[in-house]
Amino acid sequence: MKAGIPPAEREEHSAPLVSVIIVNYNGLRFMEECIQSLDHAFDKYRIEIVVVDNASSDGSQDWLRTRQDIVYIESKENTGFTGGNNLGASHARGSRFLFINNDTRTISQLDPLVNLLDNPHVGLVACRLQYGNQSQQFSFGFDHRPIRIALSWLGVEKWHMLPSIFRRLETNPAAYLQDHSNLGWVSGACFAMRATDWAALGGFDTGFFMYCEDVDLCMRVRQRGLRVAYIANCQVIHYEGAGKAWIGQAALKRTVRSYQIFTQKHYGSTATTLLSLWLGGLFLLRSAAFGILSFLDSGKSAVRQEKAAGFWQAATLLLTSLAPSATRAPNP
Repeated sequence: MKAGIPPAEREEHSAPLVSVIIVNYNGLRFMEECIQSLDHAFDKYRIEIVVVDNASSDGSQDWLRTRQDIVYIESKENTGFTGGNNLGASHARGSRFLFINNDTRTISQLDPLVNLLDNPHVGLVACRLQYGNQSQQFSFGFDHRPIRIALSWLGVEKWHMLPSIFRRLETNPAAYLQDHSNLGWVSGACFAMRATDWAALGGFDTGFFMYCEDVDLCMRVRQRGLRVAYIANCQVIHYEGAGKAWIGQAALKRTVRSYQIFTQKHYGSTATTLLSLWLGGLFLLRSAAFGILSFLDSGKSAVRQEKAAGFWQAATLLLTSLAPSATRAPNP
């Protein structure tokens, strides 16, 4: 496999080493394309590809064991996105880390991401993510203050005449066509950090199984006085979510659980309780609304019934987990 600059143009170990870290869980259908696309992602750097399998059951392990072009680590249990990446980073040798999801395809050079880390004021840098049909994936945004989380679920996030306090995500597609030097957070689907900063922060907080762990990491980067940046001309296809009618019941429950963990960690118990009460009540209303809509329009009843059940379950989780100890419970 090509590893950056061809050997004829450099000494074998003269170029800096970047460790590309991938966590896989039942993603065999994506893995070959993901790894092959990285073959031409870097010209300036050598790379090692570190793949952690999180106890897959789809044949991923057998396939990954045959790869001679990766550092392969097999976890005996599914430790989530956070635990898997932390495990991969602990085996990485590069001075720069690039974390990338397994359901991705790199379609441009990624050297600029790593180059920007030469700036001592930048602590984390991400790229432009697109769905498989190359539509824009909304993948960066604003501080997750409790009031912003609460207002963002009113369903007006695309009303750009309203202030950004109503949005967690940047939903203006034009914003993704330009570079940014100081964002609130960026998606964890593809980002780069210096190994030293990653180590100083202790990696991802494994209190988050998945969802909001990237927001938390970016906040901690910024608390160290470093900036979170974005480069528009570094592009990666990220297949997750393309064509889905909605995120699904399990993902919604994990999302709201992560909101509680994040809010408890950064804003305290009172803010967590108020946020849980607000979202719990709002989700009950959403559940009722989708139930009524599914009755009125049988053509879309299946999805709407699933949404009704999903919001009911999420509301139940929020409203029954208000005890202080509950915010330390595992992500569902």
